[in-house]
Amino acid sequence: MKRQFFAQTSLAVSFITAMVMVGLEVSPWVALFSLGLLIWKWGVEKFHWRNLSRKVTGGLSVLLLAQILVQYRTLIGQDPSYTFLLGLSALRVMDYENERDHRFLVLLGFVLISIKALFSLDIYWIVPSGLAFAGLWYSLLSPELPQRGKILLKVFALSVPGAVILFFAFPRFVLPWAMSRGEATGQIGFSEELNPGRVAELAGVANMVFRAKLSDLPIKSSQELYWRGSVLVNSRGLSWRPGMLGIKPRNEAEGEKPADKHYEVALEPHANTFLFVLEGTEQVQLELGNSFSLNASVFRSARPLMTTTVYRGRWNEGSIDRQTPDEEYLKIPELRGQVAAWVNITKEKHPTPAARIEALQAFYQENDFTYTLNPGAYGGVNELESFLFHRRRGFCEHFAGSYATLARALGIPARVIVGYQGGRYNPMGEFWRVSQRDAHAWVEIFNDGRWQRVDPTQWVAPLRLVIGAEDFFNLSEEDQKVFARDIQWRPKAGDSITLWDRVGFVMDDLNYRWTYFLVDFDRTSQKSFWQSLIDLKLQLVVGLIFVAVLCVLIFRSLFKNKGLLSEEQVLYHAVLSWGQKQDIFPEEAETPLQYLERLGKEHPSKKAILRKVSEYYDQKAYAKKPLSGEGAKILTEWKEASRN
Repeated sequence: MKRQFFAQTSLAVSFITAMVMVGLEVSPWVALFSLGLLIWKWGVEKFHWRNLSRKVTGGLSVLLLAQILVQYRTLIGQDPSYTFLLGLSALRVMDYENERDHRFLVLLGFVLISIKALFSLDIYWIVPSGLAFAGLWYSLLSPELPQRGKILLKVFALSVPGAVILFFAFPRFVLPWAMSRGEATGQIGFSEELNPGRVAELAGVANMVFRAKLSDLPIKSSQELYWRGSVLVNSRGLSWRPGMLGIKPRNEAEGEKPADKHYEVALEPHANTFLFVLEGTEQVQLELGNSFSLNASVFRSARPLMTTTVYRGRWNEGSIDRQTPDEEYLKIPELRGQVAAWVNITKEKHPTPAARIEALQAFYQENDFTYTLNPGAYGGVNELESFLFHRRRGFCEHFAGSYATLARALGIPARVIVGYQGGRYNPMGEFWRVSQRDAHAWVEIFNDGRWQRVDPTQWVAPLRLVIGAEDFFNLSEEDQKVFARDIQWRPKAGDSITLWDRVGFVMDDLNYRWTYFLVDFDRTSQKSFWQSLIDLKLQLVVGLIFVAVLCVLIFRSLFKNKGLLSEEQVLYHAVLSWGQKQDIFPEEAETPLQYLERLGKEHPSKKAILRKVSEYYDQKAYAKKPLSGEGAKILTEWKEASRN
């Protein structure tokens, strides 16, 4: 019998839900391609448009595969697999017309839901995934089967214990989920270079980078949060590149100190090895995998972070980097024009490093610099002069890069730090949420025998550091320019928490706890979990026996005298149950029809309704007539009659 896709409501809604979940992650062209095919299929079934033949859909499948290989050069990875499965799903909907197609679409729907779980840990997808999964299963049950929803709930009740046991008992070798797209800059977009406009490009989006719990640290303000990602050593004026930092030698004498405190970070996948740490971090320990420390307090994972990664930092407020810089930290490209003139004048006027540092600060404070996400492009041999003396519009990387170059020109060793500054505090979960908007660059100079942080942004736009990047960049460009230097100014309702904010905090907290639980439950946690159960010994045995007995009782109550009954069987069992209460039991070898006839003779007042039941049972059970839904009506009539 020919089937229609949109006539199967549970299948259509569930399958399209699964497609939408995947469609949110793909390129616009394949999303539009899939939407177009779904609309075409709807027109075919509703308005009798001309359907695409299987030869045409087969040819489109080949073209789809070719386009993906041209665009991604592979089928392995999040984007290519999402793209291929979504396009294939839409093409299979076009071919839908029989029971075999129905079962294939259900299977494909399960794959779509599974691949969404494979690449995403977010709790937000649990509800739509669960509903789509249930709807696909529901569509497999025969429409003539009564109480399909109840049967589905029973199957779910039976499967939950097995799923829980598999989660806790199945051996964990490596976390298969939350795999990265595998792009060069990764999902969080961080790269180990400083080019004019690059950090501004990152800060222009709001993707989350990591969450951090700092409850053990005496840090209360976002102004104190400087998250180091990388240290750049090679100056090209405004642009900077990383240098050879070298692996920091391990000092066995450096153990845990009384003043040491700890914090935890849950880092989103980014297909690279960056570990973002607070200033003062002395050691990092990953929950899964190894890390190593470079000079300049830089930490790296031993492998690319293809999954959501949890790590723990050991932090000391009194930690000081006293590593003496070499000549490399004074190298700069040749300075020209006004930049060279300013450096020469400053050197003559201020002979000491302290005086030169003050002169640098005054230069940025007293000149009319503008802090903006859209400074325009800089380039050419005079880009440094153009920024410092003519246009004076830039983002944090312009100020950090130019400051470090000028400091070196004045004989002060300097380096640029790229990472993130600040974050948004979640009072519900008591953690900090750091997003791309918090991307930042600052400087460290070697002075008084130690490396000291200098952030030129605090002289040009201190409000950005006080209220945080998210609130600052939500202001209009005019407000940013007018109030950037006014640390007392606040946006309207800036300090109040709205109901929508509270809902966001709660959802973000739930998502964080869910993510942390899944990521943190690795092989070590699993082993510890089972060891703790084994240590309970007698209590464990008694508890397991109790749970087993309880499960048996529940399942017996659910399935006692019940199977996957047809409508006529449900109706007959309802009458049989009533008859047994009247002490009228079926005799040996007595057929259902004979029993119903005898029951009518014993209770003449029920004879009419019993005749209806008998006729329906005969037509359904023996004549095999399709009377879907009729049994439910007769069952309702019987229930009313049996009460009288």
